[in-house]
Amino acid sequence: MPAPGRPRDATIEAKVLRAAVELLQERADDFSMRDLVERSGVSRAAIYRRWPGRRDVVVAALDTNRAPLALSPRGTLLETLRSEYQTGVALLDEDALSLLKQRLIQGLRDPHVQRSYWERHVLRRRTSVLHALRAAQDRGEVRADADLEVVLDLINGAAYYQGVVRGDWNSPESQQRIGAAIDVVFASIRTPVGTDATHGQESPAAP
Repeated sequence: MPAPGRPRDATIEAKVLRAAVELLQERADDFSMRDLVERSGVSRAAIYRRWPGRRDVVVAALDTNRAPLALSPRGTLLETLRSEYQTGVALLDEDALSLLKQRLIQGLRDPHVQRSYWERHVLRRRTSVLHALRAAQDRGEVRADADLEVVLDLINGAAYYQGVVRGDWNSPESQQRIGAAIDVVFASIRTPVGTDATHGQESPAAP
């Protein structure tokens, strides 16, 4: 055991998460902590010093290839959203799709995993898009009464529907449908010309 105050091996977490990802991708059923110890070569005690239990390892492993969406402005907010979402699905490779499917499977099988994944990972990934939507709202580009959380749910839902229901994660056709869905959502929240963006009423200066 390391002496008190000695830094822990920085590679241990990576070894455990890599092993957990491999086990998730190889098996339709759950893996055990014993499986994880054998695959990673990391002791059970070392794993438990970093995660309270197997479920917490699974939640961390499911997010190993994800990062918060960093929006790169492409002109208007609508153009930015279309570009980021369509590019995002186009870049999904086989490994990313495999882990994405496991996130769906594990979340549906275990509500605690689903909730924990939402709280630890999904919420932080929504931040940049919500920030962009709020900025557009402040500029008067988006209606003041638009529920931005619901707006983001609708856009994300359209993207997930392509793979979860249609079984078509990243074809040109699915990208086109995602873009069209974003157009529809944005049209519903855009501030009409001649409307007071703050109060959602027709401006006295409007013709």
